[in-house]
Amino acid sequence: MELIALVLLVQGGGGLINNLAGGSRSWFALNYVEMPDALRVTAYAVMVLLGLVLVVRRFGWDWLRG
Repeated sequence: MELIALVLLVQGGGGLINNLAGGSRSWFALNYVEMPDALRVTAYAVMVLLGLVLVVRRFGWDWLRG
């Protein structure tokens, strides 16, 4: 479960930053799927949210706060 959350956070967060900064296609998964840019950015944001939900579900809010 932690591995899935980590992959979602890395792919989602990195892809979101890469697309908002106007970067290259790089190695982020959704950059290689044909879709409108707005949908791609939204999908990356959803990946980040899902990763955070998995982390919070596994470790709880106290762990996330530090």
